[in-house]
Amino acid sequence: MRILVINHRDIKNPLAGGLEEVVHQTAKYWVTAGHQVDLLCAGYAGAPREETLDGIRVIRGPNEYVFNWWAPFKARALGPRQYDVILEYISKVPCFVPVFIRSTPTAVMIPHLFGKTAFAELPWLMAAYAYALEQPIPWVYRQSLFWALSKTTAEDLLERGVPRERTEIIYPGFNEQLLKPDPQMQKTPYPSLVYIGRLKRYKRIDLIISATAKLRTQFPDIHLFIVGTGDYEKELRSQVASLGVEKSVEFCGFVSEERKKELLQMAWIGAQTSTIEGWGLGVIEAAACGTPTVASDSPGLRESVRDGETGILVPHGDVDALKKNISCLLADASLRETMGTAARAWARQFSWKEMAHHSLQFLERAAGQSK
Repeated sequence: MRILVINHRDIKNPLAGGLEEVVHQTAKYWVTAGHQVDLLCAGYAGAPREETLDGIRVIRGPNEYVFNWWAPFKARALGPRQYDVILEYISKVPCFVPVFIRSTPTAVMIPHLFGKTAFAELPWLMAAYAYALEQPIPWVYRQSLFWALSKTTAEDLLERGVPRERTEIIYPGFNEQLLKPDPQMQKTPYPSLVYIGRLKRYKRIDLIISATAKLRTQFPDIHLFIVGTGDYEKELRSQVASLGVEKSVEFCGFVSEERKKELLQMAWIGAQTSTIEGWGLGVIEAAACGTPTVASDSPGLRESVRDGETGILVPHGDVDALKKNISCLLADASLRETMGTAARAWARQFSWKEMAHHSLQFLERAAGQSK
């Protein structure tokens, strides 16, 4: 097949996150399987307009703020008839490809839609813009098949008017060759937490910092590793300073895959408190290393964490509940070990290869709709 992929970012973008990993891993597999893959994405400072990454032809345009308006016109300029299917990832705002291109079937991948939670992340005008553009998705893509990252997203799409039979749930994988328990790697000698992900307002990392500050009474030497970068880092650093917990919270920034593995193996517990997630890749990566996670009972996370088995879910936004359950796990080594073992078994069910294989079948069905 000849596949055109549209996503706001590519894997080399400095702001790339878990979704870009999904985009790259699937496209790389499709290329290996003998298919042609072109990727349209936004440009960034210093990036070439075009290059080939792992066999994927990457074509970059303007910055991501206007990318959704540029992408469908660029797709038309490329000649959509040369492709068997177009896969649009709606990770921010839609490009409305079917409005501009009718000669080639368009499939849609959605990690999650923000809905009204956009107003908690963005300035009001930008949030209103994003919210408004989400509303016509069911109608514009009424002929498309939808790939959802979780049951939560599939249910959201159903409530918005997308028939359930047009949605397929395909869970993401992780680097199972790298991320696994290492008997030689010791846990930190002090109680420790790790957060992996982008530093965005809606991720609510401030809740983890607040809980860490409260936990110092019981665990004076507690340490929180915050791994990742993002535009909310300044505010989080200010919070750390105002709480006087600079010695307890470490901003690790962007780290190598090897260092991420070490941190996930070393930490006693993972922590994730996002308002909404497509799935919760950080949860599964921690689980793969045998580290249980305490997380918000919020969309996406409530699927990636099996409550009471591979971790603990707490009411979103409840710092005291977060503190109480983290404390419970930190104080009980046997429970941590039991949950860690279950978490590892849970993570083994997911892989990039399986995700890429199932998503290729999904695209074949989408392409076959026009025949």
